[in-house]
Amino acid sequence: PKLVKMKLTSTLLLLVAGSFFLFHGCTAGVVAVPEDVVDDWKAEDHTSELINILFERNLYVKRIKEDASQAIVPVEAEEAEEDYVEPEPISEVEDELVQPEVDVNGKIEGRASECKVTIRGGLPTPQPLYLKSGSEEIYPYDTKGVMVVNAGRTLEMWCPGKFTKLDTTLVTATCVSGTNFRVDGTTYAFKELTCKAWPTFVAEKTGASCNGGVMVRVGFKISSTRFAQQYEVCFNEGEEVTRYVHHDLNPGANYYQTGVDRITFQTGGFFDGKNVDKLYTQATQLETINAHLGGDARKYFDSAKNVYLARGHMAAKADFDYGLEQRATFLFINAAPQWQVFNAGNWARIEDGVRAKVSSARWYVDCYTGVYGVTTLPNSDGVQTPLYLAYDSNNNGLIPVPKLYFRVVIEKTSKKGIVFIGVNNPHLTLDEIKKDYIICTDIADRVKYINWKRTDVTAGYSYACEVSDFRSKVTNLPNLSAPGGLLL
Repeated sequence: PKLVKMKLTSTLLLLVAGSFFLFHGCTAGVVAVPEDVVDDWKAEDHTSELINILFERNLYVKRIKEDASQAIVPVEAEEAEEDYVEPEPISEVEDELVQPEVDVNGKIEGRASECKVTIRGGLPTPQPLYLKSGSEEIYPYDTKGVMVVNAGRTLEMWCPGKFTKLDTTLVTATCVSGTNFRVDGTTYAFKELTCKAWPTFVAEKTGASCNGGVMVRVGFKISSTRFAQQYEVCFNEGEEVTRYVHHDLNPGANYYQTGVDRITFQTGGFFDGKNVDKLYTQATQLETINAHLGGDARKYFDSAKNVYLARGHMAAKADFDYGLEQRATFLFINAAPQWQVFNAGNWARIEDGVRAKVSSARWYVDCYTGVYGVTTLPNSDGVQTPLYLAYDSNNNGLIPVPKLYFRVVIEKTSKKGIVFIGVNNPHLTLDEIKKDYIICTDIADRVKYINWKRTDVTAGYSYACEVSDFRSKVTNLPNLSAPGGLLL
């Protein structure tokens, strides 16, 4: 009995000692069991099996520390002395034994690092078009407007006029780390990969029709078979009016690139060769409208108070993060005559409020922005007369001044939606608006994320409706619905 007790006691002591050495050594980053202890343990016949299990390969253990987690992997015995470090206090280290990541060749690897490029402040000028490798998709960004590329992964960059440092138009860039990318064996800082000139954007018909027009896609033509689409337009060529523009908004959209210069609007091959830019000048618009109102139009214009017709974006410049995308919004098929006091007033508040809410709520939405009807002003005889910027040879109006601007917003996951509508005429009375400009049941009082003065006629009287209610009146839109309810 005494001998049994002694053996049991020694076994327990050995187990405690073994646990101590394993734990204490692991917390230090390396475990190396002293040879004299091993010899003592092996001298006891009753512990030989335990010793063989624990130390049959006499391995040393090295801690790999990455970020906040650690992994312990075996290393060869001859490396142990070199790698040995003094143990840290147990209370300050929390090691966890995890299975190391191993590649297909059996090499031990830690988690790869990432390349992160912040769109606001991190892009070169002029920048390339960034593409997901082998696709037509413009490279995505996260909810904070950051491009993320895993180490060893790639994206493509396109400069149709070639790069400043590379004699080519299309390159594949591999993430090294941080903001460094490798192209053809040379590592560059991301901002070094710059175009000689801004990539060109194009607008081309798709061959499809839409309700009241033809479909046009706007984007970047990399090759005859590769087109990176940014947004699409339903354009009526006969009346030279855009019915709507469709584009996406996602949570990162409120982190758009700043400091991107506005450029001159372009016709993009539409408008039958007209000098549309001249038609929008204050002198020409006054002359055109004055002629059709009977010589009494000057009272309706006051440039000092922003009371004139501007080129009003539908898909807003700030709705797009990349600078080259912002430039691609400067097409006349993406604009309509909009009173500037409304453009800079409640309509700007709607655009800003939707972007901010999409970002904070992490929404992914479809936006359909368009115009409806033709606004009027009384002529010299008091007759309400529709306003246009141009007329054809038969005196039919072209490029109409819209009665209403609207933006339909539908969240893709929940299928909730809402429509924001603004009155494009600062010369109306409140009674005139309520009589002829409210086309659906107003639910704007339930909206809390738009900072507007919505009943201010000068800033553009504005309201909101359910999608189905609005769509029943504005039939030029696709058959949109929001079965999930209101997007509030």
